[in-house]
Amino acid sequence: MRRPSRAPTRTIRGRLAVVVAISAVLVGGCAIGPDPGPDAVTGGGGGGEAAPSSSAPPPPPRLSAPRTDLNWLDCSDATTRRYDVPRPSGVRIQCATFESPIDPDRPEDDTVTVAATRVTAADTPADAAPLVLTAGTDLPSSRVAMLLAAGPGRSVLARHPIVAVDRRGIPESSELDCLTRAERTTMADNGLGFATQSQSDRIARLARAATSASDGCTETLTPHQLDFAVSFAASDLETLRKRWGVEHLGLIGVGEGSDVALAYASAYGGRSGRIILDTPTPFGANARDRANQQATGVQTALRTFTQRCSAAGDCPLGADGVATITDVVDKGRSGDLSGISDTQALAGITTAIAVAPDGPRGITDVAAMIAAADRGDVAALRRAAQAAEDLRTTDGQLVSRCNDVTGPVGQNEVPGLITAWSRQNPITGANSALGLLRCNGWASTTPVSPPNAFPVAPLILSGANDPINGGGGADALRPLLIRAGTEATTVGWDGIGYSVLARSDCAADIVGQYVDTAPLTGPTQRGCPS
Repeated sequence: MRRPSRAPTRTIRGRLAVVVAISAVLVGGCAIGPDPGPDAVTGGGGGGEAAPSSSAPPPPPRLSAPRTDLNWLDCSDATTRRYDVPRPSGVRIQCATFESPIDPDRPEDDTVTVAATRVTAADTPADAAPLVLTAGTDLPSSRVAMLLAAGPGRSVLARHPIVAVDRRGIPESSELDCLTRAERTTMADNGLGFATQSQSDRIARLARAATSASDGCTETLTPHQLDFAVSFAASDLETLRKRWGVEHLGLIGVGEGSDVALAYASAYGGRSGRIILDTPTPFGANARDRANQQATGVQTALRTFTQRCSAAGDCPLGADGVATITDVVDKGRSGDLSGISDTQALAGITTAIAVAPDGPRGITDVAAMIAAADRGDVAALRRAAQAAEDLRTTDGQLVSRCNDVTGPVGQNEVPGLITAWSRQNPITGANSALGLLRCNGWASTTPVSPPNAFPVAPLILSGANDPINGGGGADALRPLLIRAGTEATTVGWDGIGYSVLARSDCAADIVGQYVDTAPLTGPTQRGCPS
């Protein structure tokens, strides 16, 4: 369904039954209903009072292999081509899809196609229970699975296969396409527009584009414009559990995917057999606090990146790497980066750091890209910025993020936030404040209640230098865990990159222990070397 006055790019790609009278895919309703199955459910869900404790806690839920698996097909070459990465040696990559109800409260209605990617190694036991990975709206989950398969964390595959589920609305899960090209361009550069570069013009331009995008996507998606929220991502995981015919899921939520895992624990608490929160975001935080925490955390990650580069010796960034990155971002803001905006430059740099190969070579290559851009050679940075746009700012990701916004910030508040946050975080502050306007005018769903109990205490992998979300999310979860009457084991890691599990053999070993023998014994505060 399109409005004749809009550019003909507003469509939704996906397989839908005829019931829904739109040209879109995706899910309806704003709440997830309870599991209608006959099995007994143990553990907590969302809302209500916490379950009473007992002196003899029940044994942890048992994870098992699927009784009826998906129709997996080898997709190693296709996946490595899609993400332009080498094929990990000794790893098998398979792809499948499954249909999930658009409205989990009305499963007899239409469905949405959800994509899954399974990663195994030669020694992965055939009868092992899979661990379900979601990266939420940060990156395609399938891309994070590739990161895990290529890095130190692949040792987890010796115990369990990883099944990455891409969030609905983004490739390859029923891709959503509801913005015009002009709106996408404005979102990608946070309203910079090289014809007018004053801050007030930039804010107004971005706000207009966001409102226009909201109107267009709402028109295209009605009545499903609010059906991309975290609660619906959780319902897709429940569909997978039922399809597999298993009692419980082992969940890995990476970054914003931790919100999906916690939403699943809230709605289907007794079904969450294990919950691994890998560098989590602050569940339930309002938009302002999330953006401020992200600005601080990403600034810290960039500073750590420059320190690691310097420590490796012969760093291309020179004596003051932070100053070099600041210079590149400033050139983007002033129009002196050959058409790459400050927002695009920052996205290209942070994404490149997030997915760079482990080791000094990965750091040096990204540093060389930044240094070249500072000298005027922007070819590598342009490629990185385009890759970041493809991985992080698709229409489906924008719609999902806007569905989940809590406490939206008014346009008149943004100038003050730019001033204050830029003073605290010179590289990232203005960008994070401007980014709050991307959901301008978009209606959001009712926030998901936090879990009131867990069948087994979560395992938290706390990365200090996540260049996508920043660190700090683990600390923000403490009140949630206290209210649920549980104490998580937290593993700190001060390396750099996206996903602790993908980067650390130590973390992978602890994950293996947790999955097989939870709850973990020993100290609840641990550390892994970087």
